[in-house]
Amino acid sequence: MADVEIDAFLAERGFRTPEARRAARAVLEAAGLTNPRKSRLSDGKLGPAREALARELVRACGETVCAEAAARREGARAVTADPEDCEICGGSANARAAVRFSAACAGRRPRLVVVGGSPDVRRELARLIGRDAELRLVDGTGTMTADRARADVRWADLVVVAGASELSHKVSVPYRSAADGREKVIVVPKRGVAAIIDAATERLR
Repeated sequence: MADVEIDAFLAERGFRTPEARRAARAVLEAAGLTNPRKSRLSDGKLGPAREALARELVRACGETVCAEAAARREGARAVTADPEDCEICGGSANARAAVRFSAACAGRRPRLVVVGGSPDVRRELARLIGRDAELRLVDGTGTMTADRARADVRWADLVVVAGASELSHKVSVPYRSAADGREKVIVVPKRGVAAIIDAATERLR
């Protein structure tokens, strides 16, 4: 029967840092899948080893938001991993921003209008925060009527205008005018998905 190096198996599963590797090895030994003298794992034990690691440990990078999210994982212990091996963000600033947004929502689903952003940005926003918020994503390159902008502002808990994105004045001006001094309309001067999500998070808090 084929077998694999335990260290190579753990690295493949994302346990690359010394702390993560030691913790993972301890889990395998406690489950009776190996012992301190062995350096290889039989093929028949790979499935149970994956299940034990997934059940007992959660990998998190050094970012506070990821460590906090990992600590909330019931029944599992958090271990420090390299950013690309983090189960929370996978090394992505966008994913970390989405975790912060989800925590700020605290179980409610705010109504969020995002004005502008490329098609890729809008798709990423829908993927990352679509489960935590009711979204209206507005193409910033088209046209916008004053009536529709006012309706969106009335509907929304927050309107985020992506000022550093693909955004025509024909679209942005109606929203800014509809705001009429209300704080629910904000302009984000920085580019990117994380900047948009983080601006919404700060206001929702």
